[in-house]
Amino acid sequence: PGFISTAMTEKLTEEQKGKILVGVPAARMGEVREVSSAVLYLASPEAGYITGSVLHVNGGMAMV
Repeated sequence: PGFISTAMTEKLTEEQKGKILVGVPAARMGEVREVSSAVLYLASPEAGYITGSVLHVNGGMAMV
């Protein structure tokens, strides 16, 4: 995933976070629940026909 609000990213300074978020179109850190929701979807029967795909959970960083 992209930059997610966790204990690790909380150690970053505001300046460091600002430099990171310049490259994130969503202009914010992701939340753990957003990553876990994506994982739950991919593990669910609803995603049973999805194969060989990459799900970018990164606020748009992969597009920049």
